Amino acid sequence: MVSETQNNPARVPDLLRPEVLAAFDRAVFERDGYWVWDNVLTDAGRRQFTASVQRLQQIHDRIILDTDWAAIDFASYGLPRPAPESITPQALAGYCGGSEMGFTMTSHRSYMKNHGFPELAAHGFETHGMMPEHFPPAYDDFILDVMTEHPQMMELLGKVLGERFILDHCVLLNRPAGTRGRTWHAHIYRQGQHEVEDDIGTDRHMSTEFLQQQCVRNLCYPEGAKIEDGGELAVIPGAHLYRIPFKAQIHRTDFHDDMQAGWLQGKTHPVTGEPLEILPLSINPGSIVSFVHHMPHYAGRRSPDAATRWAILLAYRTPDPQAAPARWSENIPSHWADRTLESGTMSPGAQRLFQADLTAR
Repeated sequence: MVSETQNNPARVPDLLRPEVLAAFDRAVFERDGYWVWDNVLTDAGRRQFTASVQRLQQIHDRIILDTDWAAIDFASYGLPRPAPESITPQALAGYCGGSEMGFTMTSHRSYMKNHGFPELAAHGFETHGMMPEHFPPAYDDFILDVMTEHPQMMELLGKVLGERFILDHCVLLNRPAGTRGRTWHAHIYRQGQHEVEDDIGTDRHMSTEFLQQQCVRNLCYPEGAKIEDGGELAVIPGAHLYRIPFKAQIHRTDFHDDMQAGWLQGKTHPVTGEPLEILPLSINPGSIVSFVHHMPHYAGRRSPDAATRWAILLAYRTPDPQAAPARWSENIPSHWADRTLESGTMSPGAQRLFQADLTAR
């Protein structure tokens, strides 16, 4: 008999610790909106996750540095040209290591997702016309397997999302020393059809029920994310039951004191009745944190002397019955998915998780 690993050389068969999977409490997750899978990665799983996110960062950095961004005719694509000072050699070097590409705009990323930039530099690998940071599985077979096929990961995702779920998006979240982090914010489900537009909101918008339209973010930290290093993840248990994404689409300026004086004022946990409170998380190596997409969350500034925080985000959602029929989920690079499917190399699991809420006939 041919083993699963022989069928898929990229697979780490014992990726997750079964006892950590078995300890999941669905009622607590629904009540508080987050769950820490503490030390869930096996030693082999942790090593491979770290190796993959580091390799992906190296490829990403090479594309940034080797591409002649000034030579790209952005206007021919109907896109704005980056400011000259944002694509100097010094500026480009500053985007490497995981600090994100400071010159790209939403329109640039959208074009890469839907069409691809053929001008991206490649040295011995296919760029797919997009950056590894924005869609890592196109560049790494281990990450692709973990996202779409690995039975233990599918079990983990099924515990937080139920029987049917699709990929919302996947991005690298590596952060070197001194990275500025992210102030308090949240995210909308799809285009926000199921959320309240008011950023602050009141208790009129809360519910004690875990609603059906959910996107769950799963942050994998193979080397951990400790509070003492800075860059810690903070959440507000119970805040997801308000369904009020905080500053999802406007400028984010709020630190902990701002949240205490603003958004948190007068809000209580809809289930326990206790005042909502900020909870900073110190995350052990080999852990995954799952939390509800529209719950306010925060990532602090990384200490200047800290090591790089290696991380990848896998976000999945329940399908939206109100979505228009399409071929692929909204954030899947359609040009890459089309080519991969037509070449016969897209696995059944990937087809299932990359497909749209309602597939077009």
